[in-house]
Amino acid sequence: MFGIIVITYRKFDIIVPAYYRGDAMRKICADASPDFLLTAMDAIRDGIVIVDDISRIIYVNEAYTRILEVPREKVLHRLVSEIEPGAVILDALREKKPRFNMLVQVQTRGKRIMVNITPIIQQGILRGAVSIFKDITEVSLVTQELERFKRLSQSIFQSVSSLQSDLPPEFSHVIGQDPAFLRCLQLARTVAPTDATVLIEGESGTGKEVIVRAMLRLSGSRKQPFVNVNCSAIPENLFESEFFGYMGGSFTGAARNGKIGKFELADKGTIFLDEIGEMPMFMQAKLLRALQSGEIQKIGSNRIHTVDVRVIAATNQELKQMVRQGTFREDLYFRLNTFNIKLPALRDRGKDILFLAEFFLKKYGEKYHKHTELSSEVKCQLLQCSWLGNVRQLESCMEYAVIMCGGNVLTLADLPEDIRHPQEEAAVLENKEKTAAIHSSESPVALKDSIYQMEKEKMCEALRETCGNKTQAMRRLGISRRTFYKKWKAYGLDKNMYTE
Repeated sequence: MFGIIVITYRKFDIIVPAYYRGDAMRKICADASPDFLLTAMDAIRDGIVIVDDISRIIYVNEAYTRILEVPREKVLHRLVSEIEPGAVILDALREKKPRFNMLVQVQTRGKRIMVNITPIIQQGILRGAVSIFKDITEVSLVTQELERFKRLSQSIFQSVSSLQSDLPPEFSHVIGQDPAFLRCLQLARTVAPTDATVLIEGESGTGKEVIVRAMLRLSGSRKQPFVNVNCSAIPENLFESEFFGYMGGSFTGAARNGKIGKFELADKGTIFLDEIGEMPMFMQAKLLRALQSGEIQKIGSNRIHTVDVRVIAATNQELKQMVRQGTFREDLYFRLNTFNIKLPALRDRGKDILFLAEFFLKKYGEKYHKHTELSSEVKCQLLQCSWLGNVRQLESCMEYAVIMCGGNVLTLADLPEDIRHPQEEAAVLENKEKTAAIHSSESPVALKDSIYQMEKEKMCEALRETCGNKTQAMRRLGISRRTFYKKWKAYGLDKNMYTE
């Protein structure tokens, strides 16, 4: 396309593209008028400029004027060496060598072109040169924009990757690419080797215990002993003995040789207090003392024991709100909150949902000897769910789906009912958010009083209906014995008013 043939017709040199070679073409050109051939040259969409041996411009076509935005009369019969001193065509004339597919910046016009230049040599004499070029300015701009976007994407990817690459192997089992989640992992990694008290907050199922396990691997001398305590599973009247132990014979039913408490077992190591928000108020004061001074006292003993324990606590409750309501000690909250890590809910982690789904799909595929993949509609459905149970709920969902799947691709029919129809779950989430908003906007004292009064009235009503039988009242209220007696004491109900 860029080669040329010089045809002399009536002492006028006509340059035509090289693909018109052959005797037939020469006959056509010989029979055609110069005007016809020049019109044909103007029809070509590539710019064409022809110069003589001293770089004087003797011809430009219409495309030349359009691409470079310059009228013919401004350039015809002028020297290229004067118009564009650095033009590549001058080098081609001087060296008598062609230039092919060169990217050139036309400085005077601010244009970027791809040019092919061929010197015109007849009988060994340089007659001039022809330059045929394409405008690639817009292409260059698009390319530059694509490069800029590519660099931006790489920068974002590298920033996320750097967060991941900075994480040690001990965190390799923790799955996630969401920036907020990765920042939590970085915080956990930073505080893990220290003795600082850590409070991990997040909804149930967000992976608080997984983070604790990862931190333990980096805890050095604090790695062992490790004691895991679920505060919601301990009856209220057993908290103190579980935490600090007791001496033999200190109360009815006590073991003869006594018992070592959790804090003493965790001496020189780490104790993990899960669901710390469930700890009763009287025990919070004793825990605060143990955290501040390292001193504990067994039930039935007058001796003070000193322990060196690193504490990591976790909760799915809003401790700040509990402090305002008076159900959690403010001083204990600030003591636990030395280093805070707040894990985001799964629904706020974007495509981490799909990463985790793929992980669990592989895990349970291996367990049940199935090879399955997520269909596009399943991926969309997973991203739309609220995931009130977070990662724990997603794992259960994927195990269910793998069991139900009869082929190699998971479909919507394989998902649990609540995932196929997430409207109810979304409504629960909306009500939860509305309730939280109401609680945060109301006066904490007034709200607390209202709740206390309502609960007290319900308890009294249940006791009246059961003729004072507390066990039946508990069943009617649907609460545990521990909760019942906790509220019984808090509301100051007359113990002599009712019987078992």
